[in-house]
Amino acid sequence: MELTKNLTLGIYLPGKTALHCLDPRTKIAGAAGLIGLLLFTNNYTAYAFFAAFAFGLILTAKIPLGYALRGLKPMLPFLAMMWLFQVFLQKPPGSKVIFSWWILEATDAGFHIGTLMSIRVLLLFLMTTILTLTTSTVELTDGTEALLRPLQKIGMPAQELALTMVIALRFVPTLAEEAEKIIKAQTARGVDFKQGNFIQKMLKLFPVLLPLFVNAFKRADELITAMESRCYTGGTGRTKMKVLRMGKNDYYAWGVFLAFAAMQITLILTIAPPC
Repeated sequence: MELTKNLTLGIYLPGKTALHCLDPRTKIAGAAGLIGLLLFTNNYTAYAFFAAFAFGLILTAKIPLGYALRGLKPMLPFLAMMWLFQVFLQKPPGSKVIFSWWILEATDAGFHIGTLMSIRVLLLFLMTTILTLTTSTVELTDGTEALLRPLQKIGMPAQELALTMVIALRFVPTLAEEAEKIIKAQTARGVDFKQGNFIQKMLKLFPVLLPLFVNAFKRADELITAMESRCYTGGTGRTKMKVLRMGKNDYYAWGVFLAFAAMQITLILTIAPPC
């Protein structure tokens, strides 16, 4: 089981493309806006248009398509389980039963709701992956802090909150690597994670979670010690080596985003949902 091989979230691929060179505030705010649009998308045509735009971003950033989609693979078992729950549990008035087994009944509305929800989660994860693949950890921190800075007027610690969010994102590949080491150690002791059905495989992962959490807390403690030894005191009095400035490409990017948002909203409002 190679978790790090299929992990793309939290990984940064250096590049000099137009998407890489955008101001991090543009990329973060744009990604948040796209995710917001995605939450209101309710039909297959709008999802197809959104997916085409996402693939266009991948091509613009010159990210290998197979590499970008590889990160979706670990999510497929959980999405399949979520889809089945929606198919068998969603029974709105007027829905038709398309399949029944024992006490379970699958409806056409449940099928569409489960499919739309699964596509939404996949595209949401893909947009987050594109953001991290084209934005370094430092840029994510600076951009998030700059966007949250107005909230300091109501007492919110913008710098600390931005740092916490980025560290959590940065630790995703680290924890995946740690989990892979634990799984390989368990395999060397005779545990076979490939045998059994889906439920049996999931139960075999429980002994992996305890040492993973212990190692995560240990790494967090080491990070705290390292920050304290460097006299880290938060955002008070801190200066930036690189000051963020919007360029003409950022304004072009906002124009593209607004045009896409207008077309996406039109598709959402004019095309009826399938259920």
